[in-house]
Amino acid sequence: MSNDQPGTWKAATVEAVNEIVQKSLVDCDPDHRTAFLRYSVEPHVTPIVRYAQIETVVVVAQRANEVLYWEDVEEGFNISPLTGEGSIAEHCSNQDTLAVALSRWAE
Repeated sequence: MSNDQPGTWKAATVEAVNEIVQKSLVDCDPDHRTAFLRYSVEPHVTPIVRYAQIETVVVVAQRANEVLYWEDVEEGFNISPLTGEGSIAEHCSNQDTLAVALSRWAE
């Protein structure tokens, strides 16, 4: 999660992402909230390869082999399949709100 001062970026914590999710659910329509509650998981960090660096993101929901996660560099939600090892398979740079990501997930 970014900080106000340049050069002070830190990875998002599970606690911070929980807060983002709770605030974001208010802006979701009832169908999207229901979908999120159906697929939500205990938020946890998962590896991701970004620009040849192994880092982590926080997964908040999972449907089969596909997860919804908070991308802390771009500060938005993204969707990706998982690799066989359980890491994020597709690094996306979307800055989607939770409502937009859930809408895309429902397509």
